[in-house]
Amino acid sequence: MTNIMAKFKEKPLACIFSITFLLFAAMLRFVLLDNKPIHFDESINMWFVQRIWEDGYFTYDPTNYHGPLMFYMVHFVQFFTGFDFLSTRIVASIFSFLTIFILWMGPVKHRTAFRWASLLLLVSPAMSFYGRSGIHESSFVFFQVLGFMSFHYLTEKEFKKFWWAFAASLLGMMALKETFVVLILALVPAFLMVMLTERKTIKYSVWWKDLKLNFKKREVYMPLFAMLLLFIGVYSGFGGNPKGLRDFFVALMPWLKTGVGGSGHEKEFLHWTKLMGVNEFAVLVGYLVAIPFALKNKWIRFYLVMTFFLWLIYSAIPYKTPWCIISIIWPFAIVSGLVLEDITTRWPGWQRAVACVLVFGMCAWEAKIQYQIVYNNPIDMTHPYVYVNSTYQMKEFIAKTQELVREQPLLREQTVQVGTEESWPIPIVFAKFYNLSYFKTNQKVEDGALIYMVDTKDQKIIEDKLKETGKAGEYGVFTLDVRQSRSPIYVYVKRDSFQNRFSWELKDIGAPL
Repeated sequence: MTNIMAKFKEKPLACIFSITFLLFAAMLRFVLLDNKPIHFDESINMWFVQRIWEDGYFTYDPTNYHGPLMFYMVHFVQFFTGFDFLSTRIVASIFSFLTIFILWMGPVKHRTAFRWASLLLLVSPAMSFYGRSGIHESSFVFFQVLGFMSFHYLTEKEFKKFWWAFAASLLGMMALKETFVVLILALVPAFLMVMLTERKTIKYSVWWKDLKLNFKKREVYMPLFAMLLLFIGVYSGFGGNPKGLRDFFVALMPWLKTGVGGSGHEKEFLHWTKLMGVNEFAVLVGYLVAIPFALKNKWIRFYLVMTFFLWLIYSAIPYKTPWCIISIIWPFAIVSGLVLEDITTRWPGWQRAVACVLVFGMCAWEAKIQYQIVYNNPIDMTHPYVYVNSTYQMKEFIAKTQELVREQPLLREQTVQVGTEESWPIPIVFAKFYNLSYFKTNQKVEDGALIYMVDTKDQKIIEDKLKETGKAGEYGVFTLDVRQSRSPIYVYVKRDSFQNRFSWELKDIGAPL
């Protein structure tokens, strides 16, 4: 512990508190990871990981709008977990926790501010909800935060840490999501403001000289070179798909087309603001309170401008999926942290106490929201953070079918016909079946399948076919609510395998559903 305290410049009591806080943060990010049914995007991500297992590398597609890094990380975790969608959540949770960690152990000069930000992100309902979901967003946020940590290392003249953090951040973001462009665009006015307001105090030529000198050190440039090689490797499929590296540079246009077009995810301009006002009000209040502090605090000025333009760009883009909110709120949290640092170090005792009571009160309220949507009812379909998620009925259907296959492995050889217009997440959760058929029932009805899944409009086709072959009595049918924003489907299963397996009743073919 002495070495840890020395490394992070912590006193013994503070070190114990830090360890306790971080252990608690880890628990919140990893406990009950499987309590939420599989998300639509989690199944898509698993499909890409499956391609790595089958092909040996990831084939980057610029129209996918996501880089390869997340898929390789999930692939690595699956060496320990097996092919399970929880591996996607483990990766997301690791990076969600690491975001809390790097803020808590951030640069010494503004460590109090970063620790306030760490607390605010820990209790944030969005950071917890999406930080435990097997999508790209939490790892993307980690690399964004890491990049901004590098700017603080730069001003403190810790050049080695700057180069490592900056390079890892930039390459990490570029290897995850094309939306790194949004952050760069938001940074431009913030940097211009800094260059204008600090032109008399910052000696850019001296800094640039020091940066170049440090870059030439072996312990600096070798890790950077390794990061660059890794970036080239993941995009080129480590040599299996050299075209992928070229495709990275043409990916922006397809992404812009989707962002402007909306593609069914169009939301109003103030969508993010309204979400924050209901669920993330602590950082929203912190941002507004920070405005008067901007005149005297250059870091607050910098983050206020960057955060405003980041919010503005994300708000102006019609394409809005709710998990993007965590790429918006993290700088709000840092602004709030900087203000709280000012308040707790400069204000008189009673004013400081009042401010802390108000902050902890808002944190407690957000923690209550977090408990409800993350641990108590993670697919409350009325909550705006729950979006295209599978239902609890779908979760039971998947779990009971997988249980059946474990009990009777030979059933894997039987056919499962997925005759619905939309098949996800079935191709992933039923990947252990050797014979998955995707023919629509108006094209072909597989003979003697273990399971038939059909859209409600195709009920007559499948039932007429089963009656025609004299097998209608072998099957039971039920209505399955697959996921949010999707019509229910009908599922026909063999009674001798599925009788009394579900918590709902199997009905006879021809009976009202």
